[in-house]
Amino acid sequence: MKVLTRSSMRGFTLIEILVGFCLLFLIIGVGAHSLSAQSSKKKLVEPANELQSLARRGMQMAITNRRPFVLTISENSVALQESRIRSGSIGSIFDDGPEPGVVDSFELPEFMRFLVRSWEDKYFRPPEEVRSDDEEVYRWVFESSGICEPLGIKLICEEEGSEGMVTMEFNPLTAQIQEPLNKTIVLGAENIDELE
Repeated sequence: MKVLTRSSMRGFTLIEILVGFCLLFLIIGVGAHSLSAQSSKKKLVEPANELQSLARRGMQMAITNRRPFVLTISENSVALQESRIRSGSIGSIFDDGPEPGVVDSFELPEFMRFLVRSWEDKYFRPPEEVRSDDEEVYRWVFESSGICEPLGIKLICEEEGSEGMVTMEFNPLTAQIQEPLNKTIVLGAENIDELE
């Protein structure tokens, strides 16, 4: 004799479906937050790499051309140019020639700015406040001997949603940063206010 068995098809309950959707939204939210942090980091790293490249190029050009080069740093731009002062065997000589042209330069995007700390300073300040000669820029000189002033530069982004900063300490012998950028990046507005 045959016994009829009733097969029941089992489906998902409403609670199981809701739990699945909650997990899906949680994963998507974490992924979106991670992507926004990466874009904030990229906004800071690109100008920092450009500054690093200009500093290294200025050092190499000073050694190669046997003449000082200057990186002029304002609050929102940087320019590499020849120096009007030449180093000679009898000391420094002022060059009466034409005004040296800009070799290379770049401007920071909106909501970004530089702060500078020279070797005798304790705190980072806007470039025009570091100098006592009322200039609008800070002049970082690369000597023909291959030495420059040790310098600290802080790049701050104050764009809403992309707040962050990167701190760069440049070596006086190589004009390169002493720590990798990924170790000196701080993201978030509350962190900038505390560290500035």
